Amino acid sequence: ADVPTVTQGISDLDSIVRRYPKRNANKPKHLNDYALDDDSINATVHYCYKMCDVPKTYNEAVTSSDSRYWKQAMSEEMNSLLDNDTFELSQLPKGRKVVGGRWVYAVKLQPDGEEQYKARYVAKGYSQVQNIDYNETFSPTVRMTSIRMLMQLAVQNNMIIHQMDVKTAYLNAPIDCELYIEQPEGFIVENKTDDNLVLRLKKSLYGLKQSGRNWNNMLHDYLISESFKQSSTDHCVYTRFSANSKIILLIWVDDIIIAASDESILKYVKQSMCSKFKMKDLGKLSWFLGMQFIHSPENKTMEMNQSKYVEKMLSKFNMSNCKPRSTPCDMNLNKLKDNDSIEFTDEHLYRSIVGSLIYAMSATRPDLCFVVSYQIGRASCRERV
Repeated sequence: ADVPTVTQGISDLDSIVRRYPKRNANKPKHLNDYALDDDSINATVHYCYKMCDVPKTYNEAVTSSDSRYWKQAMSEEMNSLLDNDTFELSQLPKGRKVVGGRWVYAVKLQPDGEEQYKARYVAKGYSQVQNIDYNETFSPTVRMTSIRMLMQLAVQNNMIIHQMDVKTAYLNAPIDCELYIEQPEGFIVENKTDDNLVLRLKKSLYGLKQSGRNWNNMLHDYLISESFKQSSTDHCVYTRFSANSKIILLIWVDDIIIAASDESILKYVKQSMCSKFKMKDLGKLSWFLGMQFIHSPENKTMEMNQSKYVEKMLSKFNMSNCKPRSTPCDMNLNKLKDNDSIEFTDEHLYRSIVGSLIYAMSATRPDLCFVVSYQIGRASCRERV
């Protein structure tokens, strides 16, 4: 069979792509195949906090056993804000309201297993007022279909696939309206008078409703100026083809996949982007959106898996010690009766589980489609599960 060209593949792409109460219940019979402690059925559910001790507030961070790591992370964040000229100290004008701000903390697991402590000062976007503090907010992200399509095209056409990350991407985009935000805890500059100083934003800040859109518009304008063409069906796919080179970009906020026909054009595009933004070159594509990519040019294959994501999900919902099954659901699912099931009393927990499965289903596990869709239907009908 003829191998499709990159141009044909993009044409095909354009045509195809058009987050507690106690629960008191007995273990249901259909869980007999799983290794579960009986006590865990009646336990208060706090799965989200069993994975790692991430502080929720500034006081928790500076008093925790890992305070030195969190303080370092906050200092790095403030340096980034200052380097990007994100704000300036100002007095709050009369008649204006200040937008709140808070520290958000996370521990990011690197591919090599190393833990990276991250802190980000974000705006409390829920306190913004439409048509005063923001206007439009929509910002697109690349579709999963486009990612799979690009992997297929790259393998068939021997393209080089690398990835890059834009450092503090939102801080690059100018703000589209006049906004004032609280000073971050731990870094408050006091005034000689009794007036409290606030931050007048000059650039977009994480947490603002319009920050994603501002950044996307800025990146789009830059790519268009570099002669890239935006896909008409997936607005986060950009291509630039010539007689001697072909390059495709996929954009997910600040994460970028680059597929190039040769090393020279790949190097040129990287240098061009580094001259415009602060970039981190991650080299060959290996991890993207929680998915692992294993490229074998010799065998002309690209493997995609979410093993780390699934393991993390099982740990979060206290299912790490369960036995594996050869099928994604009970073979006699339609024959189960209500007295074989438990009534879910924590809708938030149940929907969180199903939502986590939806991401795996849409990315690398299409075999979960039936059972996930089945459980979505039951949740909407408030049935037993």
